[in-house]
Parts: sequence; C-alpha cells; structure tokens
Amino acid sequence: MPTPMISKQWPRFVLPIVRKEWEQSMNALASPVFPLFGVESANSSVEYSQGMGTMGKIPEYNSDAAEGQPGALRYDSFNSLYEKTFTHREFALGIAIQRKLIDDNQSGRIRRQAASLGHSFGTTRAAHASSVFIDAFSTTATEDGVATVGGDAVALCSASHPTSEKDATTLSNTGTTAFSFDAVVATLLLGLDQNDDRGNPMPVVYDTIVVPTALQDEAWVLVNSVLKPGGANNDSNYVGSRGLSVIVDPYLTNTKDWFMVDSAQSRMHLLWFNRVMPEIALDSTSDFNLEAKYRGYMRYSFGWDDWRWIYGHNVA
Repeated sequence: MPTPMISKQWPRFVLPIVRKEWEQSMNALASPVFPLFGVESANSSVEYSQGMGTMGKIPEYNSDAAEGQPGALRYDSFNSLYEKTFTHREFALGIAIQRKLIDDNQSGRIRRQAASLGHSFGTTRAAHASSVFIDAFSTTATEDGVATVGGDAVALCSASHPTSEKDATTLSNTGTTAFSFDAVVATLLLGLDQNDDRGNPMPVVYDTIVVPTALQDEAWVLVNSVLKPGGANNDSNYVGSRGLSVIVDPYLTNTKDWFMVDSAQSRMHLLWFNRVMPEIALDSTSDFNLEAKYRGYMRYSFGWDDWRWIYGHNVA
C-alpha cells in the first residue's frame, strides 16, 4: 500500500482545529462564581493591593468664611488596612497527536483530545475560583501550597477580623445557621448593620446567595416564591421582594455551607489577575514527522484584599 502524501507541515494545519475544540471546551466550564471577581490584567510577576479605610463624613464648607483663611478647608486621611500580595502562578499541560491519526482520517479522535485538554483548563480555573468559598472558614488551608488567608492573616469568613492596623477590635462575617428564610433575613440585616473602620454605618447590601447543588432547590423557592415559603398565613415573601440572585456552584464541596455576597463590593475586593490568558500553541520540540505536541499554558493569581463583601455560614 502506498504511503499517504501528507505535508511535513501537517501539525500547523491541525492547530486551528485543536485550538477551536480546546477553547470551546474550556469556556463551557467557566466557574459560576467567576462573575463575582474583579478581573484585571497584570503586567508584572507580583501585584499588590493596599486596603484603605474610609474618609469619614464630609463637613459643611463655608466658602465666605474660609476666603483668605489658610487651613479653613479640612484635609482628611484614611486608616491603613492590610496589604495583600498576589503572586502569579503558572499552569501548563499538553497533548501529543500522532501522525497516523491524520493518515487514518481520525479527526474525531483529534477533536476529543483537544476538547479533553480544554476541559482540564476550564475545570482548573473554575476550581480555583470556587476555592475562595471552599476555604473561606479555614486559616490553615492552602491552594497548591499557597496560603488562602487574607492580608489580615485570618480566614475570609471569620469572627476575628481586626478593624484596622490601628484598631484591634474584632469584627465578624461568619455564622453557623442552616439555610432558611429566617437565616437569609437575619444575614441581610447583619450586612445592613455593618460599620466602617471609624465606627460609622457602612451598609453592605447582599444581593447574591451562593449555595452548593444540595441547596439549589431551597434557594430557588426562597427567591422566587410570591408568598413566604413554608408559611400558612399568606404572608408576602420579603426575601423574594429583594431581587436576590442565586449562584449554584457545583464545585463547592460542603453540602451545607452557604454565603451571601454584595456583588458590587466583591468585584472591588475579590480579585483575579491574569498575567497570561489561557493559550494553546504548537510545541516546537515536536517530531513533526510522527507526532505533534500542543501545549496549553496560563498564568494568574487570585484572592481578596478585604472581607466585607461576604458573609458565610459554616453549618455543622
């Protein structure tokens, strides 16, 4: 049987097919909690985020009385909170496609290999995003060897958050109550009653509930029912009137823990830095006659620089 006539450049012809299948598979597995992150591009090996306190209330300014009087305008400063360091990590994996698959017209197998690689990239990013919630109550957990505590050296959801570097008074954003109508209402009020680092009211408006798959039906009923769930008095559903969103995260490993999030604040303080976006390329070390190697690569970091955007319940 004669040898099929195939160009020595066949690996380059296959690359667009590999890239398409890899990208589609990766994007299909985007983390459901990823929209809660503030996503930024990084330009150096390390990024820093410095927490800042509030500036306090704005005093009245009398321009007539202040005219010609130096110092009549008040200049304020903020309390320094905590600095968070984001060190980007590299992630890479590849596949090898044999020349004989081209000879034998096995394009379906090539596509499956590429899609499987994309699946691994997608699940890795999704698992990392969800790890923020999985490890939210732990001071000892690590993600690939990197500690998951915040700049204040305590867990994301903790009863021991220091107010600031100058004020050791502790604040809490954690509870142990099982998911229910009353628990959601109580947590909403806890957010609205929060104070800033100066002791002034700083309401946190939780607008998103994050739950594992085991709680998805209860969460859906809670936010979509016209009447209060489980009641017999035809009471209106206060929680439903708040317009809360529900995120069901299949990557959460605890079937009872749940969270409430202020999504506007989370995008300010829950950060994801892309140093190198996920990419796939032909490895130049391939033996182009018999085998082509395609390697995927990405580099990023993630974490938070302030905890006030979230309240978590660690349910026994």
